[in-house]
Amino acid sequence: MRTGRRTAVAGLIALCGIAIAVGATQTWVGIRGHRPSSGIEHTAIAGVLHWHYQLTSSFTNSFAMVILVAGALVFVGGVFASGLLAGLFSLIALAAAGVWIGLNAAHFSPISLTYTDLRLGAWLAIGGSLIGLLSSFFVRRRQM
Repeated sequence: MRTGRRTAVAGLIALCGIAIAVGATQTWVGIRGHRPSSGIEHTAIAGVLHWHYQLTSSFTNSFAMVILVAGALVFVGGVFASGLLAGLFSLIALAAAGVWIGLNAAHFSPISLTYTDLRLGAWLAIGGSLIGLLSSFFVRRRQM
């Protein structure tokens, strides 16, 4: 049996990769109480790995770079109709988004972060990751 590529699904996955990458550069949470409006481009990768909210001024050392690279690889997975590549990096982007939101909530106050506080960047990354992950299962079809 051969497998065929579903062009529409591969295109949707590529768009999800773009959404994830764009979400990395946008604001993720809004202002509430003593928590500032912020995105992930000022949070250091090392700080997230040690579960410590640490600021950085370099984009290449920020956690946004992780999300941006994952989004780019989801895009590549969509262009080449690779369900494995798209699914794996969609899962990584989704997990990274969850980790950063959890870190932000733990650092400021877990009860003050509601879903209405999430801004465009978070919704693009989460939505793109979920749709990309689910679509990766349907990128190829069996042909008889």
